[in-house]
Amino acid sequence: MAEETSDTSVEIRDTDIVFDCPECGKSLVIDYRGAGLQINCSECGASVLVPIPDGMELNDLDLDPGEILKQLFATRRNYQKVELKLQALKAKLVRMQEALGVMQEVVAEGISES
Repeated sequence: MAEETSDTSVEIRDTDIVFDCPECGKSLVIDYRGAGLQINCSECGASVLVPIPDGMELNDLDLDPGEILKQLFATRRNYQKVELKLQALKAKLVRMQEALGVMQEVVAEGISES
């Protein structure tokens, strides 16, 4: 998981990847094994692609099957959270469109009465 670099308790190792969230600019740090993964920014929650450092190839990562499985489960959890958020946003959009329709009807009635 990405951590904030402004926190004095975070120890940044030589193997860590330090980068900024493209949405909010928050400085993030993650272990090198996170290269190429999608994570959520700890500040704004945006989905962020962890950069792959120059000279590093994804097949350079020495992940064991257990670590890969843990990352897969974390990715699935993040996907489920995003799906739930998307459903909530779609429902909110429908409510807003309905409210807009009612407002348009009221305005149209007011104009026709004038």
